[in-house]
Amino acid sequence: MINFIKKNYYYFIFFIFIFLLYSYIAYPLLYADPTANYAFSYAIVQGEIPYLDFNIISTPLYSYLLSVGLLIWNNFSMILLEQALLVTIMFYLLNKIFDKKGFILLITVNFVGFFCINPTYNYMAVFMLVLILLFEKKYSDKDYLIGILIGLAILSKHTIGAFFILPSIIYYFKDKKKLLRRFIGLLCVGIIFILFLLITGSFMQFLDLCIFGLFDFSSNNSHPTTIYFYLSILIFLISLIITIKNKNDITNYYLLFTYAFVVPIFDLHHFSYYIFCFSMQLLQFIKKYETYLSKLSLLLFVIISTLFGINVRSIETPVLNKKINHYQYIFNGVKNYDNNISIFKMFDKYEDALIISYYKMLYDITRDKKIDYFDVPLYGNAGYNGSEKMISRIKKMHNKYIIVDMFCYDEKNKDSQFDKKIAKYVIDNYKKIEDNGKFAVYYKE
Repeated sequence: MINFIKKNYYYFIFFIFIFLLYSYIAYPLLYADPTANYAFSYAIVQGEIPYLDFNIISTPLYSYLLSVGLLIWNNFSMILLEQALLVTIMFYLLNKIFDKKGFILLITVNFVGFFCINPTYNYMAVFMLVLILLFEKKYSDKDYLIGILIGLAILSKHTIGAFFILPSIIYYFKDKKKLLRRFIGLLCVGIIFILFLLITGSFMQFLDLCIFGLFDFSSNNSHPTTIYFYLSILIFLISLIITIKNKNDITNYYLLFTYAFVVPIFDLHHFSYYIFCFSMQLLQFIKKYETYLSKLSLLLFVIISTLFGINVRSIETPVLNKKINHYQYIFNGVKNYDNNISIFKMFDKYEDALIISYYKMLYDITRDKKIDYFDVPLYGNAGYNGSEKMISRIKKMHNKYIIVDMFCYDEKNKDSQFDKKIAKYVIDNYKKIEDNGKFAVYYKE
């Protein structure tokens, strides 16, 4: 063990830098999807059940994995420590797969603004992909285990992991025994997950949120006219050509199907995972100066990341979230921090109010409240005909204050995923009590 540490000490340094990157350099990226993923793990630690008590539209492996650390310390910093460890392990595995060329991918991480290593279940799908690629290259005879890993990839994000079944079918189509062993491994994971859903009474809710709800999600969140749509098509065509010309390498098939990351949203966040995976496919063409390029990539990663942090600080003064519970040791922009404090004080005026806003999730975490279906007020995040279901929940409430985020509701925010149908129902049907320009408070008898 000591010899291993001595030989790989730079991974420990890399781990520390990644943690600092999250906490003190790229902190503005932490208050959207990473906070949502923290909330899911936070809810699990509180004893809540995914799908039944709160709406998560993906399979829950990442949330359960990160909840382990929260049992020790329920703070967002623990999430960042766990994520930094996962990223470090991933690059260790990448160097094993691609003969010490893995660090070259750090250039891609910088290029997409760190989104592809954000603490989200999308990252967990990438992590599981890397683990599968390692076994395909080094231990391709471990079919039962590879099947289990594919199953875990599906439990990381089902809309991505499901496509990892296809490479085995394509590549080993004639080897029925090998395919059968892999499907047995996959089936074991699937049976355990279905039993979990049945035991917790969340099976139907899972189908609604993660299967049927995809229709709502794709119809309301698709942006096929963005630049990332056209870039994704171009990259897919290049990836397809590489796969056809190198059809004897199963790695290419896995990386080809990572196109699923961008469908149907085609935004920078989801595109970042896809281009990171595509960059893996390009590593096979680097056959000279690998050590030099890896060291250069590491150096550039540190320099570019540091410059990013300096630029962020030049835009807005950073400040620690001292008054925001569970986030005390993470930086925030001073204006955003003051804004959060002001908004939370306003929310505190109305005890147990229903809040329809992006701020609800962060507020519920800081006030140690339960996470519920209203914490993710996005189109397609409440199952099939989700908006109508959430409105139906509101109709059943009585003697309730309802706070609506008017900025999110603003019709000018056309690309927003905020579910304006729910907000509009409240605005049109209930008595307004207060309006400060940013938030309007309504009362339902």
